[in-house]
Amino acid sequence: MSTLQNDLIILHAPSVYDFRTHPSFFGPVADLVPATPIFDIYPLGFASIGEYLERHGFYVRIVNVANLMLHSASFNVERLIASLNPKSFGIDLHWMPHCQGAIELARICKKYHPDIPVIFGGHSSSVFHEELLSEYPEIDFVLRGDSTEEPFRQLLTALTTPHTDASTGSGGLFASATDLRAVQNLSWRDASGDVVINDITYSPEDFNLPSLDFSYNMKAVIRYRDMLGASPFEQFMREPASAGLVCRGCKNNCATCGGSATTYRKYLGRKKIAFRDPELVARDVAHSSKFIPGLIFILNDPLQGGPAYFEELIRQLGTYKLHKPVAFEFFAPPTPDQLALMAEQLDDWSIEVSAESHDDEIRHKFGKGQYTTAELEANIKLALELGINRYDVYFMTGIPGQGVESVRASAQYLRRLYEINNNDKRIFPFISPMAPFLDVGSRVFDNPQDFGYRLKAHTVEEHRQLLLEPSWKHIMNYESLLLPTDEFADLVYETAHITNDIKEDVGVTSPEAARIVRERLRQSQATMRKIDQLRALPAAEYQRGLDEMGQEILDGSQPILFETLDEGWVNRPTFANFAACFKLWLVENLLLTLTFGHHHAKSTLTRSHSA
Repeated sequence: MSTLQNDLIILHAPSVYDFRTHPSFFGPVADLVPATPIFDIYPLGFASIGEYLERHGFYVRIVNVANLMLHSASFNVERLIASLNPKSFGIDLHWMPHCQGAIELARICKKYHPDIPVIFGGHSSSVFHEELLSEYPEIDFVLRGDSTEEPFRQLLTALTTPHTDASTGSGGLFASATDLRAVQNLSWRDASGDVVINDITYSPEDFNLPSLDFSYNMKAVIRYRDMLGASPFEQFMREPASAGLVCRGCKNNCATCGGSATTYRKYLGRKKIAFRDPELVARDVAHSSKFIPGLIFILNDPLQGGPAYFEELIRQLGTYKLHKPVAFEFFAPPTPDQLALMAEQLDDWSIEVSAESHDDEIRHKFGKGQYTTAELEANIKLALELGINRYDVYFMTGIPGQGVESVRASAQYLRRLYEINNNDKRIFPFISPMAPFLDVGSRVFDNPQDFGYRLKAHTVEEHRQLLLEPSWKHIMNYESLLLPTDEFADLVYETAHITNDIKEDVGVTSPEAARIVRERLRQSQATMRKIDQLRALPAAEYQRGLDEMGQEILDGSQPILFETLDEGWVNRPTFANFAACFKLWLVENLLLTLTFGHHHAKSTLTRSHSA
């Protein structure tokens, strides 16, 4: 185990700190949040940042504080933070639902380590970088953009270089002002407390430099003897999964998306999408699959790279004979030839398409007008004929142009998807609310009135206060003028009942399971209404009522409807997985012993020219 001081410890916070003493009722939101409703899954960038920095001589540790808190009611966050002594802390504010927990974690870092700099990064940090630095003194630096591996290296170099032109510690600079001005994409405070904004000048044209090597995380487990802290999300040990990322940026411009082309250009400095070579994507997932059983998810729609890019990726994946489920995120249905290619090259493949609405006109307004519902139906039918494992179709409640009848029609449309495909159980349609937040930096967030919305929160602090609300209905940062909040909330439950009934009718859900879902939906809606009634009481009575509802609120934050999300994907580890992990354990421990803990957990996947 390494005894060296870490140059950087990256911390991942829960959505709300401390959710164990301040529970929120997530209701239907619990069904659609990755991992758990406290957003315990950390960004893929953690691994690529850590590996890149260690490749350049820095020691980096990842600590998933949210996961540690989930696993133990007695886990003491402050004791952990106090015991750490890195040269810098990094905290992600990638998704806005983390803004309450992330800033509270920064405050704890400063409470015990006032002279250690705290660095924020992530999409939401890029949108709110000025506010974060001007309103929250516990945050010292914000790295902006979607590719912060190299700017992070520059910043750590500046922070670890002795300097004489500035004081150190809280309220002063941690590095030479001259050095800090040279760090690309950095926002920071100078000695007088003024916010300085360096230009976003680092936005690589391709996505080949970082190494997306999931074994890096496993090496960190070996080095620090910390399985839970390094785990990407709470369910990882039960439902292990890995991912391949084809690009940074996006060609689409969906109205409510904080990862749209407009958002990337306006806030992240990316004018052109950056692709990862198909051979590298395939190599990434093949290498990860040696250690991690279960699903491999190819993210960010490889069709954005064009037909030739897609074909090369699928053929590269085919050469590895993965024998693992591979799921693809598509923004529009692939062509018949592309479906046939997946069927030819992959023995277990799945597709996810976010259709948003059954209505072509609404989908067009949303920013996905490149296909029709009829074309989607034909695509599903062909994919089923070609042997697809599962076809997920997502519909959303609350997007621009939707009224009550439109949402109901989308929910009822799920029945048609089954009827035209002989009730094939490989179809997994879902409809869920756009929650808990409308994405900051999206076109709708920046111009809500143009799309028929009223925002309930504009600043970081306003979002932080919303997250402290006890009910999902009041946590939402927006209200559609076509669907006022009360009507919207009831409609969410109505569509959930419709979905449950349809899945029972076609046999996707058993009668007993459907009965349980039905009852839990009723209980969830009753809990929401009880909280609404408490809000009208004086503060003391309101708080007393919430305290009495403690267990009911916790019960209402468990997934209800989407019990089939993982159905069809095999997660059983193989002997080859065990053998690869054991070999990794032996090699890493040997290297740590021989180097007296000085061994860097570098990836073996980096290209020689990028090291």
